Amino acid sequence: MKQIEITTRILEDLNSVSKKLTDIGFKKIRTSFIDDIYMCPSLNGISKNNISNYLKQSVLIRCLNVGEKTLKKLTYKNKIFNNGMTISEEKINVDINDTDKAKALFLALNFKELVRVKYECIVYEKNGLELAFQDVEGLGLLLEYENINDFEFADDELIKNTKNSMLKEINALGIKTTNELDVKKAYELIEKKV
Repeated sequence: MKQIEITTRILEDLNSVSKKLTDIGFKKIRTSFIDDIYMCPSLNGISKNNISNYLKQSVLIRCLNVGEKTLKKLTYKNKIFNNGMTISEEKINVDINDTDKAKALFLALNFKELVRVKYECIVYEKNGLELAFQDVEGLGLLLEYENINDFEFADDELIKNTKNSMLKEINALGIKTTNELDVKKAYELIEKKV
């Protein structure tokens, strides 16, 4: 099954968004804290023009705290782009039990830390629609919305149209956003420091 998502920037604070959503029947269903470390084989030659190439080579060390649970994993993301828009993403996840030792292993293999992305994620839900608000250190408030339909055989045009419809759905809830469909957290944080 191939799912798609959008990530857009929110132009108001979380308290305002929370009130709007709860007033129309959404419920806050979970809060989590994410600490992602992107490890890359080399940082030589990185520039604003080739950040995507470095992210494509990266392994992500993730620590996710949800309530009383802590999940730790290594992740590789294979993203497919079309004119800057993410068309699909395939993930390979491996559960681990120690993120510090995982980082030490990659450092011993001469990998470098490309970027660290930390954020709180608050998820609201109504009738199966989940909206994940991400308060990202150094970037601000984002909204990630995953479409639960299967897009395995969808062409790029259908995916692009669906993503635009998803943004319209968000705006119809009264949430003020930019028109961005694919805000890339790691990319933007790297761009700020390159």
